[in-house]
Order: sequence, then structure tokens, then C-alpha cells
Amino acid sequence: MYKFPLMILTLILTLPGCKSNVRDSSPTVLNNGIQFQQNKVTIDAQHAKVIMKASGATYPVEFSIRRAADPDQRMDVQGTVVDTGRGKVFGWIAKVNETVHSATLKHFPQLEVQADVDQPFEVSGYASGGSIGNGYRCGPVRSTFTPERGKVYLVEFQFVGSRCEQHVFDVTRPQERVPVASLP
Repeated sequence: MYKFPLMILTLILTLPGCKSNVRDSSPTVLNNGIQFQQNKVTIDAQHAKVIMKASGATYPVEFSIRRAADPDQRMDVQGTVVDTGRGKVFGWIAKVNETVHSATLKHFPQLEVQADVDQPFEVSGYASGGSIGNGYRCGPVRSTFTPERGKVYLVEFQFVGSRCEQHVFDVTRPQERVPVASLP
């Protein structure tokens, strides 16, 4: 007679601990309210800026980071990115996609974080999605690199056919995408 409510209570108390191997700093409606765009990071002389984006498909990509100097070495979820088609579809369609995804789902066109310089910085991207009868999973794909002072980096999660890749580029000069070697 009391087994069913007890099972539900046990499940409710157990589920929050299931993802204890990561931290979650991603925006939520409860903590951040309705956002129409992700917060921007300004670059300064003591740090680097890291931009995380997805390209090649409209599946959501969850990005997590790990800073070498952080005492808590669990991955820290930063949020979810979706390629909304900017530059591929009419501008107003991409803008509507971005607004709806940002405000309701907390899926942004890109995420930005500040990175400590001269210390390894790890970015992990994981994609999952699908529709009725069709599912997709790819990753996690990890990239580790050492940011340099005053630079801007792009970590791009790319859907390539049925697989995915992640690449790091120095985009300090926006017209140039210089590949950055990943650390082992």
C-alpha cells in the first residue's frame, strides 16, 4: 500500500545525484530569467576569450569546460548551443530561431567564457537530439589547448555527415581562422 509513494520519493531524492560528476553553470529560467541572448564576455589583457559554436546541423550541443587551476576538476556545463542557420537562411528566419531558442530553451547561437592564460583549458562538446523514430548522439568530443593573453578562440563543434568533430581556432583577427593544436 505504501510502496508506490515510497518508490517515488526514493527516485526524487536519488535523481539529482545522478549527474554528480559534473557541475552545471548553464543558464536557467529560474536563475537567469528570460534571456534573448547569451551574456557576452569582454576580453582583457590578463585573460583570453573562448567562444563555443556548432555548425553543420541543428542538433543542440552541450558545452562543458575545465580550467586547470580550478580546485574542483569536474567538468562545468556552460550551456547549450544550436546552429540557427544564420548565413544559410533568410536573416529574419535565423533571428526568430535564435530568439525562440534563447528565450524558451536556453539554446544560444554561441557561448562565451573567459579563460586563464598559460594554463590548459579543456572544452567538451556533446550532441544529442532527434525526432519521432530518429535519434542522434555524438560525443563527447574534447579539445584541450593553452590560451594566450589577449587572444580570442573559437571552439567549433562540427557535424560532418554521420559523425562529429571539434576544432579550435585562434580568431583574434576575425577575418582569419588559425587552427590551434590540441594538447594530448
